[in-house]
Amino acid sequence: MSTVALSQDPAWPRAGGWPDFPADTSDPVDLAIVGIPTSATSLSPTNAHETPAAIRAALRRYSGHVVAAGRPDTRGAEAEFVLDEALRIVDAGDVADPDTDAGERTAAARVTQLAARAALVVALGGDNALTVPAALGVAGARLADAGLITIDAHHDLRDGRSNGSPVRRLIEAGLNPRRIVQIGIADFANSMVYRERARSLGITVIHRDELHDRPLADVVAEALAVAGAGGGPIHVDLDVDVCDRSVAPGCPASIPGGLQAHELRRMTRLLAADTRVRGIDIAEVDATADTADARTVRLAALLVLEAAAGLAQRQQQGR
Repeated sequence: MSTVALSQDPAWPRAGGWPDFPADTSDPVDLAIVGIPTSATSLSPTNAHETPAAIRAALRRYSGHVVAAGRPDTRGAEAEFVLDEALRIVDAGDVADPDTDAGERTAAARVTQLAARAALVVALGGDNALTVPAALGVAGARLADAGLITIDAHHDLRDGRSNGSPVRRLIEAGLNPRRIVQIGIADFANSMVYRERARSLGITVIHRDELHDRPLADVVAEALAVAGAGGGPIHVDLDVDVCDRSVAPGCPASIPGGLQAHELRRMTRLLAADTRVRGIDIAEVDATADTADARTVRLAALLVLEAAAGLAQRQQQGR
């Protein structure tokens, strides 16, 4: 996705293009972006490792201007702001070879390093395998107290090591399954075996159909209460294939009837506005499989901006 043809208007500053993460200082930052380009163990052929760069390019298509006047989910935050004025945002680049054992450990250590200085870390995938190092890095030494919220059509409890197993692998690493919430689980996207595995582990499952009848703010509040019950940090996995295939054709496993883009965007902002959420990952987008208008990658870029907007609202509340 080239930015060469984009118009230049000093009165309409573009998002993205954030400075590098400053390694030579201990000064805090608000939001740290990092790429974890996993793809090698995917159950579906994918070039998701190319997506972090595509998301960064897509960010340049948007501004950082946010208007949230009168919306109840802003929880009293200021009505209007510009992200680059409200937040110090930095880009830590990409982690190398995150599909290997050593690369995964490096990725987790990198996220831990970023989380020590940033209020929120947003990890750009990559397939869903990135959720393991991203969540481990956010939890750090507090894995037993941490929580996980996935917005995903799939349970991700498969055996083995793949993009279908991150939730099981995190549980085996020490994450309490009773502090895991899965939002958007869909019919025809799982199996009875994995459904029973989720049930027996005590994972809270909020089915896709429930989102037709329940306010999204209530769903998010329930998820935060469950995931935050241990008092530790919460990591959020945004698996974009939870969305309807019409808005996420660049996700190999997206299906008709999934979430709409505005639903995923709104939940992202609501979650990022909570102080317990310390990490978010954006997974399962294959930029090379997207449509000509790059609608999936553009949605992923908007999720970065929604996370930033939620963080800005969070910090404004604390002032």
